[in-house]
Amino acid sequence: MDRLTPWDENKQSISIERTGPFTPKAYFSSNNFIFTKEIKELIENSSLKGIKFLYEIEKKKIINLNWTKLDVNKDITDYLDDLYEPVDLIFDGINDVKLNQDMPDYYLSSIESQIHLNKNKLIDMRNPSAYITFVGNELDDSDFFMGIEILGCFISARAKNWLEKYCPNCFDYYLIKPD
Repeated sequence: MDRLTPWDENKQSISIERTGPFTPKAYFSSNNFIFTKEIKELIENSSLKGIKFLYEIEKKKIINLNWTKLDVNKDITDYLDDLYEPVDLIFDGINDVKLNQDMPDYYLSSIESQIHLNKNKLIDMRNPSAYITFVGNELDDSDFFMGIEILGCFISARAKNWLEKYCPNCFDYYLIKPD
């Protein structure tokens, strides 16, 4: 669970408020790819194309909540007071200074290439492979694309294989076929 803040002109930075100590090596938040320093460096030394790193993200607040230990069969509200929403854990939580120092550094990525997509609303919406197709546009040689009509990041098979190897269990993947 995290909250990425907008660009701060005064600090010339973007900051994050999130729970810890667990952090995926890579994750998607607010239509942004966020990577730990370890994965950023591996990507920079790989042959993957179409992704660059803009900024180190300032860790503004880290709340000690190891959500990987929560029972997935229960709703998150079972762990909260009736007055709280899940995001209130971050808003009202206290920054754990030691945990903040121990957590990895995060980097915000930028993906320049875009992809046109078609969404068939008449098909079962549980599996994106069934209802999303990419429009027969000429794709550049990038491995990462941002959707134009549909928010999200879309990747090549090469990027998928790389992410599965270096960021196991961080993402769910769905094959998107051409129209």
